[in-house]
Amino acid sequence: MSHQHSNLRGIVYMLLATGCFLINDSLLKVAMANVPPLEALFLRAVIAVLMGLPVLAATGALGKAPMMFRPKVVARNFFELAAAAGYIFAIANAPLADITALAQLTPMLVMLGAVVFFGDRVGGAAASLIVVAFIGAVLVAQPGGSGFQPFALLGLWSALGCAIRDLIGRRVDAEVPALVVAVGASAVSLLGIGVLMLMFEAWVMPGPAELLLIAGSSAMLTLGQLLLFSAYRVAETRVVAPFFYAGTLWALIIGALVFGTVPNALALAGIGLILVSGVLVVVFERRARRVELAA
Repeated sequence: MSHQHSNLRGIVYMLLATGCFLINDSLLKVAMANVPPLEALFLRAVIAVLMGLPVLAATGALGKAPMMFRPKVVARNFFELAAAAGYIFAIANAPLADITALAQLTPMLVMLGAVVFFGDRVGGAAASLIVVAFIGAVLVAQPGGSGFQPFALLGLWSALGCAIRDLIGRRVDAEVPALVVAVGASAVSLLGIGVLMLMFEAWVMPGPAELLLIAGSSAMLTLGQLLLFSAYRVAETRVVAPFFYAGTLWALIIGALVFGTVPNALALAGIGLILVSGVLVVVFERRARRVELAA
């Protein structure tokens, strides 16, 4: 498979992954109207594991399930858990828009980590476009002017945790199926969130509607994890990282269709910056590849 085709495949994976994550968040948000947050996360993890194991069996990968306990896979999924826990507590105690804006730091942190730890080369144009995409994401999120929120530090930790997760994911052995990693992430969340739930919440019996919503959330989360892991595995970080910001576009679409929220002028300007930066990353990457092949 050509290098260019691998990068294009990675971009598609990233776009689909961000969509899955936003659908997951939306379903969980509706469920959390009647179920405590940590309990909802715990049930989501339980259902994700119960759904994931039969899929592993159906795809012939069940025999490789023990690979989810390899150190790199466990480390990757631990930071997934840490990031998710930080995000939940952050949005529970600070303005959602502020935390959303902080989450947009993840691609820049991933790119910085790839340069520092893996020796990736990032041109000035690609780096500038990621900054432009971040500005666009901030315009979409429009964090409030209410001043510093201590719990916003948890939002920053969530972005850092996601970046470390993705960087470790690049070093997971190629023989480990992406689906095993995704199911492993749910298993780690099941244990970690279960402990937090026992410490901070009282159990509330969910109804059939809440269980159905959480089951849908579990399916979207597992699929999103699979696609996200695959995106960084098959493509270059500098190419796929900007498309993480597609999550802001998905958020606006889902917000308009499901929750009735319509973007204002600043949000539309942000959408434009995100789209332009994403397209230009692809254009510059193809141009750079042609130059390398011609040299």
